[in-house]
Amino acid sequence: MTDQPYVGATREQLEHPLVAHFLEVHGMFRSELSKMLRFINDVTNGQPLTEQDKKARIYALIRTGTQYSTMLHHHHHGESAMLFPPLVREDPNFAPIKTRLEAEHNEIAVLIDKFSDAIRAAPAIDLDAVDDDLRRLADALQAHLAYEEEHVCPLLAHFSDWSMR
Repeated sequence: MTDQPYVGATREQLEHPLVAHFLEVHGMFRSELSKMLRFINDVTNGQPLTEQDKKARIYALIRTGTQYSTMLHHHHHGESAMLFPPLVREDPNFAPIKTRLEAEHNEIAVLIDKFSDAIRAAPAIDLDAVDDDLRRLADALQAHLAYEEEHVCPLLAHFSDWSMR
């Protein structure tokens, strides 16, 4: 997972409060995703665990994964409903980018739901399947976040607050 600024980022953009907040939220999604991937790896490939410890860790993953899935769904819905329309008004050339981002939101929603379904299978959870689902989600989300930041942040820097008027 990367903490590098998006392609074409300027210092002024990165210091803009709305851009900084947007990147902070995306950074949280990247960080939590990385933690879940490490967590699964530690449970499947780490030190041997007692059944009780393994069960406790799986339930922790279920709680974390469920919260993560819910937050990511809400974040994408909020972007589509409240962020993208003002950006199109600011720059009509953003319209095809909006279309792509919303299509990616829909594709990622399917991956989120697949991951959510896999972690709800407790106590008979298949950690290898969860790991595969989470890695597919991670790959899609990383590409999406990078593209989104590259195209949203420069326009976002034109606004003074989240009312985006």
